[in-house]
Amino acid sequence: MSADWVNDINRMQTKYGVREWINHASPFQLKKYLEFRLDFIKEEYDETKEALITEDAEEVVDGLIDLCVVAIGTLDAMGVNVHKAWDEVLTANMAKEVGVKESRPNPLGLPDLIKPAGWVAPSHAANHGILSSAWSDAIQDRAMAANKARTDILAEHPEINSEWTPDAEERMDIIGQNGNDGLHYESTTIDFTKDSEYIRLYGETKTDNTES
Repeated sequence: MSADWVNDINRMQTKYGVREWINHASPFQLKKYLEFRLDFIKEEYDETKEALITEDAEEVVDGLIDLCVVAIGTLDAMGVNVHKAWDEVLTANMAKEVGVKESRPNPLGLPDLIKPAGWVAPSHAANHGILSSAWSDAIQDRAMAANKARTDILAEHPEINSEWTPDAEERMDIIGQNGNDGLHYESTTIDFTKDSEYIRLYGETKTDNTES
């Protein structure tokens, strides 16, 4: 019988290569991973709520456990010390007192917890793992570094024609060989300031005479 959920999830994610993928993920991929995991939690929540409506005890149990698995797994994958984070929240919760919070409805009359004078909120300072590596500034820094690397390569190798585009006959050859309409063949390199993912994050590229 397991006595440590966090360690169980850690072992599972090591077995299936999640940690290896995280170690090589770009900042943009990390952010998309977090979005995916939050969508995953919502999916599990929706399924559990449906099980409540249909009065399916089996699926309620399974759904609630799955919510724990996904939540713990997300924290673990992002390098957060889950045991420490749990202890912070538990300590703060145990410092609360039973009382009545007027702003929170309590139709069942359950024991309610309130924050007494001097209550200290949990702090997760220095325990964010690599979460900040998924924020927009980190994504932009990586994109700009890649774009600079491309510029440096072109400077060292002027023989590379970064502006090459196929003429009409060559374009027809591309279409014939690839079985598509030849879209996205305007350049042989990627300009991160024009890449669709970059634009979704930062908007259209501004020209020198555009107001910032």
